[in-house]
Amino acid sequence: MIKILFISLFFSSLLFSDYIKWQNSYEETLLRAKAQNKDILLLILKDNSENSKKILVDIFAKEEIIRVVNKKYIPVAVFFENKNSYPIELFYTQIFPALFFISSKDELYLNEPIFDNFSWSQYKE
Repeated sequence: MIKILFISLFFSSLLFSDYIKWQNSYEETLLRAKAQNKDILLLILKDNSENSKKILVDIFAKEEIIRVVNKKYIPVAVFFENKNSYPIELFYTQIFPALFFISSKDELYLNEPIFDNFSWSQYKE
């Protein structure tokens, strides 16, 4: 269900000029991020998760978030159930949705948040 929602949001966002340009392959995103000298925003979703749906609709559809994400990051969204779509040993979590900010240079976590007054805890399961 969430995959259908994610795909629907992705294609419907193509109708608008501003949308987050989500990738679905971590390896391709890493190569693109290195080439563009940008960092990576990794969003790990869980299939059939209401909170994963909420984060896409409530947060990543906001104009100011879209602008910052597209300017500073190469965003990639993957599903936890598809463990081959990202290096799970580096970004393992039991909390969904999970959001990682990653340096494209060395794949280490970044500490810089992209939103100031954001309470992520309301979206954790």
